[in-house]
Amino acid sequence: MKIRGVILALLVAGGFYVMIQTIDEAASHPFERLQEQQLNGLSPYSFITIRQPGLHEQQAVTWRVDQVEEVDRLLQFLQAYDYERVDPDTLQLFDDQPLFTIDLHDETGNRMTILIEEGVLIHNDRLYYEVVNGPLQVDWLMEFILSNKP
Repeated sequence: MKIRGVILALLVAGGFYVMIQTIDEAASHPFERLQEQQLNGLSPYSFITIRQPGLHEQQAVTWRVDQVEEVDRLLQFLQAYDYERVDPDTLQLFDDQPLFTIDLHDETGNRMTILIEEGVLIHNDRLYYEVVNGPLQVDWLMEFILSNKP
């Protein structure tokens, strides 16, 4: 009888733990929490790569921004939003349309991509996050891109 009680208590505790984890994963998170989860205490982002799609079959233009102030400015902008992890299969991204993208890179090779028109963050091509309290201020992002264009 005691063994059944212990097993029942373990099952209830395990179910409660799984329920809490599921709620935590489904909830929206601020950008700071995403950075903690993704970088696992590693170095912060150190440079940005911006990709401007080509128009009318022109080649896409890509450039790198190394100024720490600009990286910090972009990170501060991203902190104004909350993000929710999503399954990439549920996203309806327009793969056939060229998109402006901003890639944040750190020293260890981790990368976070921002799909500007879609309001999606992609970390290392595996973890997808969508802006919850958006949409992203595209005007600010376009000004950021233009001010950093060589």
